[in-house]
Amino acid sequence: MRSVLLLASVLAACTGGSSATTTTESTGPAGSSGMSEGTASSAGPTTGAAETGGSSAAPTGDTGIGSSSETTAALTGSSTGDASTGDASTGDASTGEPAGGCGKDPGMPDVAPQTLMVDGMERQYILALPANYDPDKAYPLVFAWHGRGGDGALARLYFKVEEAAQGQAIFVYPYGLPLADMQNQTGWDLSPLNEDFAFFDALLADLNGRLCVDQTRVFSTGHSFGGYMSNQIGCFRGDVVRAIGLVAGGGPYGGACSGQVATWLAHGTGDAVVPYSEGTNSHTHWSAANGCSGPGDAVDPAPCVVDADCDAEHPVVWCSHSEADFNGHGWPNWAGAGIWSFFAGL
Repeated sequence: MRSVLLLASVLAACTGGSSATTTTESTGPAGSSGMSEGTASSAGPTTGAAETGGSSAAPTGDTGIGSSSETTAALTGSSTGDASTGDASTGDASTGEPAGGCGKDPGMPDVAPQTLMVDGMERQYILALPANYDPDKAYPLVFAWHGRGGDGALARLYFKVEEAAQGQAIFVYPYGLPLADMQNQTGWDLSPLNEDFAFFDALLADLNGRLCVDQTRVFSTGHSFGGYMSNQIGCFRGDVVRAIGLVAGGGPYGGACSGQVATWLAHGTGDAVVPYSEGTNSHTHWSAANGCSGPGDAVDPAPCVVDADCDAEHPVVWCSHSEADFNGHGWPNWAGAGIWSFFAGL
């Protein structure tokens, strides 16, 4: 049974990689208008509708935590596939075979709604391929996690990271399940023991088998509750993802992380939904994890600053802003381009 934990609660570190059986069907995600997220519970203020112009977005009214109380041993998950350099011909150095789905016809239209069976449960997601997808080219893969009460279609509408990428990456937008302890609004279980980490693992394995994915450039982004999920993915799948980029999230929680990840974080000083302290705590965590010494130089987009002296290949960018949209919890219009620029530079 789920239990709503206080933000100060710590998820237990868990064993990774639940088993999953995967089948892919061409069916549409249900219940998505793409225009609004659920209203807030008593834990947060009332939310608004997402703007389609990309300037800001609906907050999700979430506390950020909707997780199980189960505990177990430290995570021991491992990465999937070969260390591709972006040239599909390099393949797996141990076998000489092409990497995963490289060279295969994806057999699906662009932006095809998909379903995936994970441990006997049907999960939904939207897959967005570059318009001129080349099965012989290894692409970065970006997971994009929606906020509480939202869905994959809504995240795709306003994140604008895909738009900024201009066909240079594959994007996947998972759909969360209704949470009984959050008035059945959709969201994520942040424990790496449970179904949403199993979904991530199964979805990554499935896409690796069907598409040409650059194994060294798997990324995660998200807003609000989806920002918490990206922080958890960065921590407990840090040996799989290269970087995370998130807005108005918090965490990670739960114990020792499995590897370093490059990190881009944005949070509003006046955020009335997810407290600003959640963002600063995330910044403090990743800055320490990546060996940074403190604030460094200003970088685009304003008001972002890159931390100084971070470990090689693990930069940390912190974007503290004062935009007031949606109780300070909106998605700034510069965030999508900023996140993609950060991912593309790695």
